[in-house]
Amino acid sequence: MKQTILVALLLFIGKVCCGQSLAELNRLSKNALAVNDFAKAAPLLQKAAEGGLAEAQYNYGVCYLLGNGVPKDDKIANDWFLKAAKQGWVDAQFKIAYSYGVGRGCEKDETQAFFWLQKCARQNDPECMFQLVGAYMQGMGTEKNRDSMLVWATRLGSHAEVENLETSGVITSARKNLAELYLTGNMVLPDTAKSYIWFVIYNESKRDQSTSNQQNSIDTIKQLEQKLSKDEIAKLRKDAARQLGHPLKNLNQLFTVEM
Repeated sequence: MKQTILVALLLFIGKVCCGQSLAELNRLSKNALAVNDFAKAAPLLQKAAEGGLAEAQYNYGVCYLLGNGVPKDDKIANDWFLKAAKQGWVDAQFKIAYSYGVGRGCEKDETQAFFWLQKCARQNDPECMFQLVGAYMQGMGTEKNRDSMLVWATRLGSHAEVENLETSGVITSARKNLAELYLTGNMVLPDTAKSYIWFVIYNESKRDQSTSNQQNSIDTIKQLEQKLSKDEIAKLRKDAARQLGHPLKNLNQLFTVEM
């Protein structure tokens, strides 16, 4: 009976804080953050974060990281990031991975950095996936592993298009790296077919490329096509679309440089 009452009490506390629900506190805090009213946002975030809301814990950590509405303190920021990360908040997992990776507000611990990178990468976060690829390549916090690197690079390169230009650039970079990896045979056996597939996929991301990179890609695709039959080219283009999970949108502009 006592245990039932305790559970009910904890649930009540989680739903209501000072007459306001955690969701309402979080909503009000985000409204304040949107207009850079950190003095108003910080106490609201504190209440919601202490109530156990992961998003508020993350945002409160960012306040300490930047010194917005509270004194700048990387250690306290990490404490809140860790709380949110343990609840699966992907941005917090990335932040705490970075902190461990460079020793920001804590002792540098590449094993912990790798642990949290894995967590957020498994949530399909491009930034985390990109860092995880690097960790496997360099042996940061784990053993060097070419096969695991390729798995995550392929998963990142196959990621759906995103609006955010910085994140989109990470995906595009993975596509280019895979195309060149199979072209040159660096770390893997040279593979004309796989290189062609990834150059075609890379072509889907023209907005992230300089005109010179676009032209270099076009020249390479033409060189690769000289080694392939028409039937092989048609099949590989279908394979590229299958890799992405949708039809190629830039196939008609494969040999066009966009300004």
